[in-house]
Amino acid sequence: MIRALKNLLGLAQREDATTAELAPSLPAAEAEVAAAQAALAAAKQAYRSSLLTADDTVHSRLDDARREAIRRLHKANALVAALRERLAEAQVREAEVARVTRYEEARQQADDAANALAEWYPRLAEDLTNLLIVVAQAEQLVMDANADLPKGMEAIQAVEGRVRDRPGAPEEIVSEVEVERWVRVGQILPGTFDQDEVHISSNGRGLISLRGMPVNQSYEVELRRFTLQQYRGNDFGYSTDKLASKIVLPGLQHDTAAFYKPLHLPKPADVLARIAELRAQPTHKEHVRAIESRLVPADKSPVKASPKAENNIDDRSEQRRYV
Repeated sequence: MIRALKNLLGLAQREDATTAELAPSLPAAEAEVAAAQAALAAAKQAYRSSLLTADDTVHSRLDDARREAIRRLHKANALVAALRERLAEAQVREAEVARVTRYEEARQQADDAANALAEWYPRLAEDLTNLLIVVAQAEQLVMDANADLPKGMEAIQAVEGRVRDRPGAPEEIVSEVEVERWVRVGQILPGTFDQDEVHISSNGRGLISLRGMPVNQSYEVELRRFTLQQYRGNDFGYSTDKLASKIVLPGLQHDTAAFYKPLHLPKPADVLARIAELRAQPTHKEHVRAIESRLVPADKSPVKASPKAENNIDDRSEQRRYV
């Protein structure tokens, strides 16, 4: 116990103690406070009991024990206060270290990302623009060829459509089973009535009564054969919008020319013309700030005008009055 207490005292005096060291030490220090309080209570009780019965020697010894218990409690309370103070300092210090670490990591990652953006985006945007050119040129050739097909040749599928569109499919029968169903006489398909509620009559047909109506108001049904089919319905496919109508490739900076701007319902020739137009623009527009004028107060106190200046001012005022 004495060794543990000495360790706690040494920890309380260390300015570089960490929260990992200080946090577990507080319960031990608080336990020492509780033990010191109990020892002090026992010492006080023993001292009071000895006042009328013990001799001076015993009385003096018990008084020393009481004083020692008081000092022990004071030490324990001081230890707890010091550890709490060190813990608060360590938390502030380590929080600042964490902030600095987070800041440095963010700054480094931001620098890396900025360098990657400056290096990769122009290249990737240029590659995508070149891809649009390749597709548009091929689409134009396909359109020209399909407009005047050779004999016996099928139309060539569009480049972008064959890659991005989802083709359709006809109806597909999955399974077929022969079944029998009651059908109202004169009808083609079974109604919505419950097949199990049909009452078979003597003529081989059946009777089904309307729910909630008397039996004499029933209607006649007959048994027919059907083919119960499980099937997948027609799939009409899906045609996606052209990439040239969706892709937006602005310039790297605000005042640099765009790599590509989308078109509404673009034709191959329109795409090629748009790219040529954008590439013909200056790659960088120099931003020139306009020169403006303003008055900035040089001194808050008024300037005393000279007599000559005052006369001139009066003359001008007089002239304005008679104009």
